[in-house]
Amino acid sequence: METLNHNTNIVFDEDLYTIEWSDIENTEIDYENYLNDIENFFKEDFENDILGEDPC
Repeated sequence: METLNHNTNIVFDEDLYTIEWSDIENTEIDYENYLNDIENFFKEDFENDILGEDPC
């Protein structure tokens, strides 16, 4: 399918997508929130697995 209204005048701003080492180095990790996310992932996966099983 062909796009009829394609804008070819878009300027790509490389600075918007550049990550500096100092951005990573100075980031403080929220371990409590990180662990909560992991726990919730496995909890939901476990619940979905149990609820999704077909009893024999």
